[in-house]
Amino acid sequence: MKGRFLGGINFFDLMLFNSDAGGSGGGGGDAAAAAPPAGSSASAPPPADAGAQPPPSAVAPPAGAPSPPAGDIYKPEGIADHLVGKSNTETIDNMKKALDGYRDRDAANKVGATAEAYAEFSGDIPEAIKPHLETLKGDPLTARMQQYAFDNKVPLPVYQGMVQQFLSVSSEMGLMEPVVDEKAERAALVPDVAKHLPEAEQRQAVEKRMNENYAFLDSVAAKGAENGGLAKDDVEFAKAMLGDSAKGHRVFEWMRGVVGGGQGGGPAMQFGGSGGLDPKAELAKRGALPQNTVGHKDFDRASYDQLQADYKRVYPG
Repeated sequence: MKGRFLGGINFFDLMLFNSDAGGSGGGGGDAAAAAPPAGSSASAPPPADAGAQPPPSAVAPPAGAPSPPAGDIYKPEGIADHLVGKSNTETIDNMKKALDGYRDRDAANKVGATAEAYAEFSGDIPEAIKPHLETLKGDPLTARMQQYAFDNKVPLPVYQGMVQQFLSVSSEMGLMEPVVDEKAERAALVPDVAKHLPEAEQRQAVEKRMNENYAFLDSVAAKGAENGGLAKDDVEFAKAMLGDSAKGHRVFEWMRGVVGGGQGGGPAMQFGGSGGLDPKAELAKRGALPQNTVGHKDFDRASYDQLQADYKRVYPG
């Protein structure tokens, strides 16, 4: 019994062929009986790539299942539907065509490339307004207008034409003041005693002259209108209207001489009242000042000349 029991079970078959295809190793049969017959297709070696998995695209989806998308199409937020293509590449091409169209339109309308471009006037410009156009480049008011024109894609010729028309009409109506030539005005303010000096020292002399005039006006404002001076607003108005010209500073110096403010000490003379100081005494007082003393290191030719003019006014003939 023992020999038959062991002989009836082929343990080799159980280990290698214990599957649905290979049988359960029941009774009878050996390895030779389990081998496929000679010449059958099972005896041929498997292809080299038989163990490789096919790509997902080669596997047909189950019946009734939707086909996977060919690729995600990116749609930027806010883009018009007609610009979205069948692929991202086509969408980009459509957007480029639209951008080129806007550029061509702006070029045809001659829209400024920057806000600053609206200040670059060219062509036939009337001589009467040329100096005023130059001043617009640094003017904050026109800078804001130029930015508005740029933001709203106003054609460059339209904007510049409107500005030129405005300036031309204003000039014809007498509303435009002459443009101040700062360099020429400062040259006219160089004191006679400094005209032989180097340019740097001439500039210093002009600054000193102007600062003394402004100091005098400030002292007038500090005294106040209630004490025979002027209100601060009035003084600032005088500075703004006259302070950028040589003529204006000569007016300030005349005022200094008349009221005895040669050193910016404020008003000292009153007019039209019995309480006014003696003009002759004031002239004598001013004549003793260093800036009116010839040879003194603080001698000021302009102050001295003004003093001589006042002498002639007080002592006519």
